[in-house]
Amino acid sequence: MNAWLLGGLVLVGLAAGITLIRVIRRRRSALNVDGVLHINVNCSDFDRSRAFYEQLGFKVFMEVAPEGRGKVAEAVGMAHYTVRGALMRHMDGTTLDLLEWQDPVDPERPSCGLHRLGIARIALTTRDMDADVLTLRNAGVEFLSEQPGAVPDGVGGETRFICFKDPDGTILELVELGPLMGGAYRASRLLPRL
Repeated sequence: MNAWLLGGLVLVGLAAGITLIRVIRRRRSALNVDGVLHINVNCSDFDRSRAFYEQLGFKVFMEVAPEGRGKVAEAVGMAHYTVRGALMRHMDGTTLDLLEWQDPVDPERPSCGLHRLGIARIALTTRDMDADVLTLRNAGVEFLSEQPGAVPDGVGGETRFICFKDPDGTILELVELGPLMGGAYRASRLLPRL
C-alpha cells in the first residue's frame, strides 16, 4: 500500500477516534457546557500586551466595554469597574480576553510556578518550534528553559514543548506535536462538531 495512502488512513482514523471520544464525553456530562468561549489574561499595559499576542497570531475582533456597573459588575464579583481591553481571536478560533484593569487594579505579578493551584499556563501549538523560539528570543521574550523538552506521543513520534512568559509574566507554552499526532490534531479541528 502507498505510504501516503496509509498515512492518510491513519490520520482519518485518529481524527474519527478523537471525534467519537468527544461525542461520548459530551453525552456523559451532567451539565450543558459545550465548549470554551475564551481565555482571560490580565495585563498591566494593554498596548504592549496586545502587540505581544498579535505576534502569536491573535487579532482584535471586539473592544471590551470600558466600564461595568450593576448586574454586569456583580456577575464578576464587583460593585463597579473600569477596564481597557479587547477580545482577540486566533486563526484556529481560540479567543483571548485581554484586559488591563484600571479600577480596581492589582499590580501583583502572576504566579510563575507551574505547580501552583489554578490555571497555570496556556499551551499554543506550533508547526516549527525552533523558528518560533528563535523569533521570540530575538524579541526579548523570557523562557523558563534554554531548550525544549520532549516526550513520546504514543504513535511513534515525540511532542516537544517549551514555556515562556508574556510581558507581565503569564506563562505560555509552545507545543510541537509529532507528525502523526499533529496531523490528527489538525484534522480533528477541521471536522464538524457533533
